[in-house]
Amino acid sequence: MRLFVILASVTIITSTVIMQTILLSLRNVNFQTLFGIIITITIAMILIIGCSPFPNMALSKSSSHHNNKSSSNVPLLTNGGTSGSSGGVSNINGFQNQSSSSSHLYSAPPPSTYSSGGNNISGAVNSSNKVVMVGFDDGWKSQITYAKPILDKYGLKASFFVVCNYVNSGGMRRMNWQDIATLQQDRMDIESHTMDHKPLNTLSTSGLVYEIAGSKQCLANRGIDATIFAYPFNLGSHIPTVVDIVSKNYAFARTGTYPLMSLNCDGLGNIKPKQTDCRTYLPNGKLTFENRYDIRSDSFFHISSRHNYAPSEIFQRFIQQVNSQVPYNNGKINVIPILTYHDLTYNIQDYNKAGTTITVPLFDQEMQYLHDNGFKVLLLNQFEFDSTNNVLYLKNIPSSTYGTATNSATILSGVRSSSVSTR
Repeated sequence: MRLFVILASVTIITSTVIMQTILLSLRNVNFQTLFGIIITITIAMILIIGCSPFPNMALSKSSSHHNNKSSSNVPLLTNGGTSGSSGGVSNINGFQNQSSSSSHLYSAPPPSTYSSGGNNISGAVNSSNKVVMVGFDDGWKSQITYAKPILDKYGLKASFFVVCNYVNSGGMRRMNWQDIATLQQDRMDIESHTMDHKPLNTLSTSGLVYEIAGSKQCLANRGIDATIFAYPFNLGSHIPTVVDIVSKNYAFARTGTYPLMSLNCDGLGNIKPKQTDCRTYLPNGKLTFENRYDIRSDSFFHISSRHNYAPSEIFQRFIQQVNSQVPYNNGKINVIPILTYHDLTYNIQDYNKAGTTITVPLFDQEMQYLHDNGFKVLLLNQFEFDSTNNVLYLKNIPSSTYGTATNSATILSGVRSSSVSTR
């Protein structure tokens, strides 16, 4: 805008000079003719400048500079907890204000027998079959420092997937074996997540045996009988060589990334080729999408498509995901959301650096929601497999509104019968 004003001023001065020149050269021209010439020249120059790219370039540059400041990088949390603007979503935990319109909310295709009214979250809260599994990966120190006290506060338990050499390293940001023992003594579920957290799709057979079987032995040496394996980076569950080694050492294995795990492994009817049970291989010899060695989970992740989700946005996604099970669990449990967490922090810079890092207040808020709304929080070691019907089922469902495993003999099965199985 400033450049446009300058150019307009130059136009007026130039017009004045031209007028004086004409006056000197055309002394015999009458005043009306002279005035008409001056006006014509002035209008012509203004039109030329108005059509010129320079003013637009100046405005474009100014606008571009403003946009770059606000969107060239993923938005960051601010230490002071102040919002960058007055609009948008609420500013929980000091997250820089974001528009909620770009949020991608979790959803699962509703079964054909379910009425559209079931998509109402408030209605979902009234369900009596609300279950969820909570897990942690990679052995971060923050899991015992921050997460465990929150779990204890709400009477919840969780599954912890341990990378043996992370624990052996003695790193200050990783749990040590005493921490792992403390979790185990408190009836947390301790499971295997390899020796070194290497992507299994890049390893030789001997490397796979070391990472998969070696980590089971590593935990056994500490008195831990790990029956579940978690694939690092969610890689390997589609490779027969990897699955073969996993199946020789574990009863189950967990991967990603899917909002709900179906106990009859049908992928919510959303996978091809169609799958009706949890057998590991299809008739053509290919691995199935879901099976006992490919249990689907979803990791906490707050950065997607250059959008850094505010905790308020993440919390709404969380509510939608855990309640998306309701239309499928009519009378018995058929699907379950499995949530995986990693590092926890109070530090805003740490949150911005890693999409898998959750703030401690947000984790507390999510666990409180599960507690206050009657969710049964289960351990992954409550999975069992019905080899007759080739389906998963859940053992030892707690009789209380919330909590974890009890001595109850109740088992909720993925078998497609109308009654609940007992074993």
